[in-house]
Amino acid sequence: MQGSHNPGSDMENRSFITRGELAQTMSAAQVDTAVRRGELHRLARGIYSTAEPTDELRLQALHEVRGLVFTGRTAIDLYQNQPVSWPLEARHARSGRRTSEAHIRSGIPGRLRTGNGLSLVSPLQAVMDAASPAEDAGFLTEAYQGIGAHEALERDLAALVTGRSEARGLLAVTPTGTMSKLEQEAFRIIGDALADLPVTVLTNRMIGNYCYDIVIPETKVAIEIDSFTYHALGGQGTTEQSFVKQAWKDNEVADLGWTVRHYTQFCIHGAADRVAADIRRCVLPRMCRVGVSLPDATDAGQDAVFTWHPVFEPTFR
Repeated sequence: MQGSHNPGSDMENRSFITRGELAQTMSAAQVDTAVRRGELHRLARGIYSTAEPTDELRLQALHEVRGLVFTGRTAIDLYQNQPVSWPLEARHARSGRRTSEAHIRSGIPGRLRTGNGLSLVSPLQAVMDAASPAEDAGFLTEAYQGIGAHEALERDLAALVTGRSEARGLLAVTPTGTMSKLEQEAFRIIGDALADLPVTVLTNRMIGNYCYDIVIPETKVAIEIDSFTYHALGGQGTTEQSFVKQAWKDNEVADLGWTVRHYTQFCIHGAADRVAADIRRCVLPRMCRVGVSLPDATDAGQDAVFTWHPVFEPTFR
């Protein structure tokens, strides 16, 4: 009969240990005996712990030992601080597979997030990997809001492993980003100016590779509300990258047959009547009573500028 062994001495400060590591000091029979006695707990196939299994511990083990990156419903639950359901949904650099612990897809996208020591795909990739992406549109609205939300969404879209076309279709009908007070005032001015016309005024929508503050689909008009901080030369938030991006963003929307209007914060606050007159002058000749779908990047025929321009590379300058 084989002698007893305390597996806790192998754990040191770690939360879990693999079967291979246990095999260095314990036989298979000893491991099985330790599990029956409650001295060891199985977290996943080939991974054990002396602590009682919890979802958090099992997630940590699968991430650190198996290299899983969580996606789909699992990632959405983690983003929302909700309990996860099993089997998990995850991605791995190698081929996809299904186990009792996880449904694993092949390929890990860029722009991963980290939370509580776990790696998660972007909110957009998580939704596109979920069973019913349209049902999670509200999560996207919550995930992409505030300063920098448009930029994050555009980059996450470009980084998708699969489902870009479906993602663009979903984003075309999903509001993202939170309107600032400046954008709210602009929306009111533009909405009032066009109130008597059969058009819809939408906020924070994707056209091609980029997100626009306000769009009027029936007339193919996109509107950008430019604050001095983030758009003006010398503005505190203006960078070489934002400068380059705006140029290519305007080029692309023109290629798609859309007209873009830029109104600054000084126009919104100090010349509202001129803004109202200008947008009516722009919209009226373009009136179309047939709905116009928002084009995606397939229509644009090119990738977003931050996927290829050297100014977006870490080594630039």
